[in-house]
Amino acid sequence: MERTLISETPQRIGETVRINGWARRVRDHGSVQFIDMRDRSGMVQCVIVKPKKKISEESVLQITGVVKERDEKNVNPDLATGTIEIEVSDMEVLNPSAELPIPVQGSGFDLSEEVRIRYRYLDLRRDRMQEIMTMRSKLVQAIREVLFSHDFREIETPLLTKGTMEGARNFIVPSRLNPGKFYALPQSPQQYKQLLMTAGVERYFQIAKCVRDEDLRADRGFEFTQLDLELSFTTEEEVFRVVQEAVVAGVTAAGGRVREGDFPVLSYAEVMEKFGSDKFDIRTDDEKKENILAFAWVNRYPKFKRVDRKEVADTLDSRSEWIFSHNPFSNPIPEHIPWLLAHEHIGEIIASQYDLVCNGYEVASGSIRAHRPEVLRATYEIMGYTDEEIEKNIGHMLEAFSLGTPPHGGCAPGIERLVMLIANVSSLKETVAFPMTSTGKTAVTDAPSPVPGEVLRTFGLKVVEEESNVVFERLKQLLSGKSLPFTILEHEPVKTSEEASKVRGTPMGMAPKAMVLKKKTGECVMAVVPADRKLDMKKLESVIGGSVKLASPEEVERDLQVKVGAVPPFGGLFGMETYVDERLKDLEEVVFNAGRRDRSIRMKAKDFIIAADPVQAEHPSDIAQ
Repeated sequence: MERTLISETPQRIGETVRINGWARRVRDHGSVQFIDMRDRSGMVQCVIVKPKKKISEESVLQITGVVKERDEKNVNPDLATGTIEIEVSDMEVLNPSAELPIPVQGSGFDLSEEVRIRYRYLDLRRDRMQEIMTMRSKLVQAIREVLFSHDFREIETPLLTKGTMEGARNFIVPSRLNPGKFYALPQSPQQYKQLLMTAGVERYFQIAKCVRDEDLRADRGFEFTQLDLELSFTTEEEVFRVVQEAVVAGVTAAGGRVREGDFPVLSYAEVMEKFGSDKFDIRTDDEKKENILAFAWVNRYPKFKRVDRKEVADTLDSRSEWIFSHNPFSNPIPEHIPWLLAHEHIGEIIASQYDLVCNGYEVASGSIRAHRPEVLRATYEIMGYTDEEIEKNIGHMLEAFSLGTPPHGGCAPGIERLVMLIANVSSLKETVAFPMTSTGKTAVTDAPSPVPGEVLRTFGLKVVEEESNVVFERLKQLLSGKSLPFTILEHEPVKTSEEASKVRGTPMGMAPKAMVLKKKTGECVMAVVPADRKLDMKKLESVIGGSVKLASPEEVERDLQVKVGAVPPFGGLFGMETYVDERLKDLEEVVFNAGRRDRSIRMKAKDFIIAADPVQAEHPSDIAQ
């Protein structure tokens, strides 16, 4: 007998069917057992008279039985199959389920992010997550259909490539066949899609995976997916029309509601004057309540901005005081090309750059591209690159542009951002099947993780611990970003607070000691006390409002990617709440581990409290013995 989907059972009344799925809920009434069976299409109630087996919830079952109409009084109007039930004649347990580590019913918002991502394959079983994954699939399908109707071709571009400058760090991949040399994972297919225009493709798109090593936020991750499209012989207006049609079709297919009419177009100067930000929300209060999606284009961005020395990407990408505002491949508006070529009025040059915003988020970015070699070269010259550096970085693009590259432009809407808006959720992680944690740890699997020495030797690599720990760099960025003065102390590697105090020549009492603890839900928190005192667990539990236990050294190193003895007292770096003992607030200075066993940081205690940003910042609690 062939399998029947649960959604099809109401049309099979009186027939014997076979369904496969999961036992979402089991209700045992002795002589009668009710099982709510779930598959990808829906859920149905199954009835077993005189059950012979005890079934655990979420076990995988194959059930054979007759589809029967329910009595009118037993109809469930909230269920698509609520008018019928299956009278079971045979049941096979395909795979019994052990007790689940997390519940799969409900929203899941009451669980910690760490636990949900660790058991993501269970978290995805909940109805809400299934609906979001379906939204995403329908969005992409409808977008594809629109673009195919406009004669676009879907073409994949490489994942192993050369690093590009697009406002974030690149992830790099070592080459076994070329020891000491590295590939980069693409921040976007920017250069390849422009080269496809050189190749005469004219209309290209792909659903592209992009990878950027940037600080993680609720609406940003290391990996993201974008609709990447490019057109030859195009105009800004044509790009707007194509993208609007694709986005509206995709959002509508996924169940979202778009404000009627063409997307308005406003200049960057207009929106900054009117809203003070280029990520604005034009909805009315009623439209916000109804989760209407209101899109708007922003164009005429400045091509360059002053380098922000606090932004690592700015300092890495620029050799001068100027850096591109979006990416270096945007063309200036025609009347400003002479300024660019002459290196004049740099801060006044307007780019043919545009963003698509929706409900306060940037959901797409694009531009009419530079397609002449002298224009792209001038951009790099303004950023302070020498001729040798320009050839090394973009020589292949300059050569292509000298060999008949047509005028072209494009845009790249973010798939996760669109799904966030349709589903009305605030975190990108809710829209991705297997997202990373706030500390950059992969879902389910334990990555990043160490690589065996023999594998490293194959690539001609050797890990030097003090260079491999990025927490030290993140901590320096945190303090610099808040303009808080600090001093870095270099010393012999240490493993304990006692050793650290000795090599630093400072009393233990001025050292904030960080301890990682776990709540019952699995969520981690950080407690910080003077190193000469012990944590009072009962006091901490009173402040937190629940029981906690110390995380094991293995858990600390796995979750934080920091060796025990080098954990800095800043839970926020790892997405954890921080609780600080009140005695630290009264000190003049503090000195603490900085993510490396051979580095410490010294700073004013009041500045440390600001940077640590404890939960009880205004009134630190007594949590130490």
